[in-house]
Amino acid sequence: MKKLFGTDGIRGLVNSEEVNEKLAFKVGRAMVKFCQKTNNSQPKIIIGRDTRKSGLILEMALSGGITAAGGEVVLAGIIPTPGLAFLVREEKADVGVVISASHNPYHDNGIKFVGPDGFKLRDQIENEIERLVLTDEPEKH
Repeated sequence: MKKLFGTDGIRGLVNSEEVNEKLAFKVGRAMVKFCQKTNNSQPKIIIGRDTRKSGLILEMALSGGITAAGGEVVLAGIIPTPGLAFLVREEKADVGVVISASHNPYHDNGIKFVGPDGFKLRDQIENEIERLVLTDEPEKH
């Protein structure tokens, strides 16, 4: 049973257990780890967002997790989900991330993924990313 992902990504009240900076960082790192396990040592990940105020802070945290794990981040700025899907395909990115809660209230936000084909990730992939997020251990130095 999924704990983080709903029918369309991760959504919820910002700065709660559901959606926060720490989670966004872990999600970014988990996405890179997943891509590294499956096909690419330095995956290219495009991030887009809607106009919600919380989008910038989640974008920074997500970007931090991606770069910390060795991924390449491309920021698309404010862009609708179909526009991001187009960019992911055109730029041959490994994955796209949209920071948006669509029609949900302004105090919510979310993180949803777009695969290299421009479509939502399959449930099995979301399950693996979720597993990586929930078992994430900080690196010891």
